[in-house]
Amino acid sequence: MTYLELCQALRREAGAAGTGPANVEGQTGEYKRLVEWIANEWVRLQERHQRWNFAWAQGSLEVEPSFRVYDLPSDVAAIDPETLYYRDRDVAIVPWHEFREQFREPSGGGVRRAALDPSGQLHLEDFPDTTADITFEYWREPQILQSNNDVPRAPSVYHYAIVYAALRQYGLYENAPEVVQQADYSLSGVYQAMVNRELPGVEIQGPLA
Repeated sequence: MTYLELCQALRREAGAAGTGPANVEGQTGEYKRLVEWIANEWVRLQERHQRWNFAWAQGSLEVEPSFRVYDLPSDVAAIDPETLYYRDRDVAIVPWHEFREQFREPSGGGVRRAALDPSGQLHLEDFPDTTADITFEYWREPQILQSNNDVPRAPSVYHYAIVYAALRQYGLYENAPEVVQQADYSLSGVYQAMVNRELPGVEIQGPLA
């Protein structure tokens, strides 16, 4: 489902007036709230866990002999530390507090260790010996829905989790406990299925609210 279709599904589930929204932009009043609830609840669902399967991606970063510090792509939330490679060599990621003590100056031993500083920059223990790519696997920052045709990264079978989470916000806003209860019930089933498939071995802990 697209962002717009999710908003329209929420309007139907909530029993709100009209047949829209026809656009996610430029809305006011109730439709504005519906649009914002869908976008906000999708972010909240993603933030419950960082390492969703649907957030996984592969990345690369060109490095060169003149620099030891690099900005990662803007969508990187966390790198899988077992997957960092420079050319044909694996690069170990060490804790920042250890790295800054050991490698304030280039090691002279090649690019075999690296660390992420608190701002998210990647530091190499030595200057690269040639221009090449560092490759890695990572999990992306939460997706933000913005345009009509934006599609949530999660498999489509789980898209209604967003609708039910947003419907819960509608029920709270309207002071309608029966809507909140039904939304919680519907969300729990879809969300548990998404957890089972997209986070193997992870169990829901505590209430979804």
